[in-house]
Order: sequence, then C-alpha cells, then structure tokens
Amino acid sequence: MALLHPKTLGTGLLALGIATVAVAAIQSTRVLIINGREASQDVRIINGRAYAPIADVAKALGSTVVINGNRYEITRAGGTNQVNGLQGKTGDWLFDGGWRFRVNNAYEADVYEAKNDWYGDNEFKPEGGKTMIIVEYSARNGNKEMFGLDIGPTTIVGKDGSSYKVESNDFPFDGTRMFSQPLLPGAQLDGALIFFVPRGFEFKELVLGIGDLAGYDDAVRPKERTYFRVRLTTDE
Repeated sequence: MALLHPKTLGTGLLALGIATVAVAAIQSTRVLIINGREASQDVRIINGRAYAPIADVAKALGSTVVINGNRYEITRAGGTNQVNGLQGKTGDWLFDGGWRFRVNNAYEADVYEAKNDWYGDNEFKPEGGKTMIIVEYSARNGNKEMFGLDIGPTTIVGKDGSSYKVESNDFPFDGTRMFSQPLLPGAQLDGALIFFVPRGFEFKELVLGIGDLAGYDDAVRPKERTYFRVRLTTDE
C-alpha cells in the first residue's frame, strides 16, 4: 500500500490552492483531515513521521491514483465521461498516462469488412458455427512525442466468465494488425477489435493491453504495459 507524508502532500496541494491538510489524534485513532473532512483513519507513524494511503488522499480529493511503474499520479477528472484510470464503461475516456482509450460500441456480426486495407485481405467471416463481436474504439496519443499505438494481449469476457482472445484489429496499421501508424501528440485514431466467439456468447467486458515500447524510447508513457478494463453492457 502506497503512503504519502501529510507535510509533503499539504505543501503541494496548498501551492495549487485546492486543499488544507491536517492530522488529528482522535481518541486512539490517528485521522487525516483534508478540507475539514475525514480522509483516512489509516495514518501510520514511521520513524516519527505520519503517513497516509495515497488512495485515501485521492478519494478525498475526488480523484484517482494512476500507477505507472514506480510513478504514482493523483489525477482529477477532466470533464464529462473522463475517467483517469484503467477501468470504466462504454463511452468513457480512460487514461493510463500515455494513451487515452474509449470504447464507442460493441455488437455482434456475421461478416465484417475492414475499413483499413490489409493487403487486400479485408473481409472477416468466422466459420465452424461461430459469430463475431466487433468492438469499435477510439484512441488518442497522450504522450509528448509522436508514437504508434501498440495493442497487446486483449480479450473479451462473457457474462458466464468465459473469455476469447482478439482475432484481429482494424485501424491504420504499420507493419502488423496490432501496431498503428505514428500519431502526433493529441491525435486520435479510430479502430475496431474483432473477436470470433461461439454463437450465443453474451459479452460483458473488454480487457485491452496497451504498450510495450517503453524499452525502446525513454519518452514513452506508461513505462510498462497497462490494461484497460471496459464494461460493455449496462448490467452490474
């Protein structure tokens, strides 16, 4: 569990003018107070200094913690349908520190014609009594330099707990179906993930792996592969 020293936290937040921080000893429980409200009862004294969980601090500020390798970033939401983190639902923009990702739609299809030419092999039609699930998405380069989007291990999960790996991907590719042409900072691409599944399969969520370029360029964020988990249905 990551801990944050209240003095350090207070200095940074007060500089931004967004919070006041105090640690109060209430009876025998140490409590962290932020903006006059209790933020955490898990205040620990280590070598004479008080620490509180970063997650508790972020929650009290209406924010989330994004973990990228050894980096812990407390980030506030950036507007309607903006989620700073790795989990959300269809229509949410998710951000991992390097890429923004949004699922736009998910549907079943018997035939899919790719919008981006792949050496003339552009029609997808499953065999053996299977059908397809198409997950349409958008992605934006949140890095400060031009990079391509790399899609790693990706699965679609059903309501019964079964899961199936992605069969193919339809976006402006560069070399492989899973690596895009370079995007300028802030630029967006639109694509579609293609899954072959048994008929009767009811999809529930998408688990998408992004990024393994950190070893090639120090500017790439995040530094390790991350996974977006997106709820595709309105079911709880």
